[in-house]
Amino acid sequence: MSIPVICDRCRSTGIAGEADFSNLGDLLEFDPVPVKPRVNGWDPEAQRAFVALLAATGSKRRAAVAINRAPHGAEQLMKRPDGAGFRAAVERALEIAAENGAMKLAQGIADAAARNAQLTPPSRLRGLPGPAAAPGEPDDDLGLVQELRDRITLKLRMARRLYLQEIGDCPGKRAAFEILTGFAVDWDKARHLEEQPDEPWTVPNFRKPDMLLTGENGWLGDIAHGPNKLEELRHALNDYLVTIGKAPVEWGTGKVPDWAGKGGSKEDAQ
Repeated sequence: MSIPVICDRCRSTGIAGEADFSNLGDLLEFDPVPVKPRVNGWDPEAQRAFVALLAATGSKRRAAVAINRAPHGAEQLMKRPDGAGFRAAVERALEIAAENGAMKLAQGIADAAARNAQLTPPSRLRGLPGPAAAPGEPDDDLGLVQELRDRITLKLRMARRLYLQEIGDCPGKRAAFEILTGFAVDWDKARHLEEQPDEPWTVPNFRKPDMLLTGENGWLGDIAHGPNKLEELRHALNDYLVTIGKAPVEWGTGKVPDWAGKGGSKEDAQ
């Protein structure tokens, strides 16, 4: 019996038992269960279609739904005394599906490994491991990442210190900060921009109340939303320097004015 089938992977067509469909063999050449003809019934064609789909999917429910039949109908056919051929075909179809599933899984793993081997190694800046350094060589990538983290941490801590200094003379703002953050602030140190007790063990986090307050009040304006008080201070300082005949600071360029060069001091700017 020649039974046309379609590959569930490449959609190529053929005859069961031939060429690429040899794995089905004579699977569909069983004696179907005799049934009365009716619309959407389990006639011989529907039974063979169900078995072919079962071999491809491994799911009785999916195979039945695919041919618009109720799954319990197949179960009833298998329980009938004259359903031995159908039962054997179903069991064999499930075995074929299990074998194909294992093959597909192995092929999928192999394909994924091949794709990963061709991809550029992910960056550690995204929290993923990068390529390991050769034995005896320093891991420059790891050192760079740590340096960048240290710079960011220092910047965020200094921004918070500036905010604490700003609110240090207001009892209400001081109390509100401590209530919202749960931190016990040393306000004497805050006035002098000194390290707070929590800094050695607390890593700044933008989602924490202390950094949210710092950003909302303008002390992270160059990297976050809101006003930029640091920029305002830079402009104010440069305006003052110009009034006293000093060269303004070119912020962000790394250039240092002559008055702040080697041997310079705070008094040189006055």
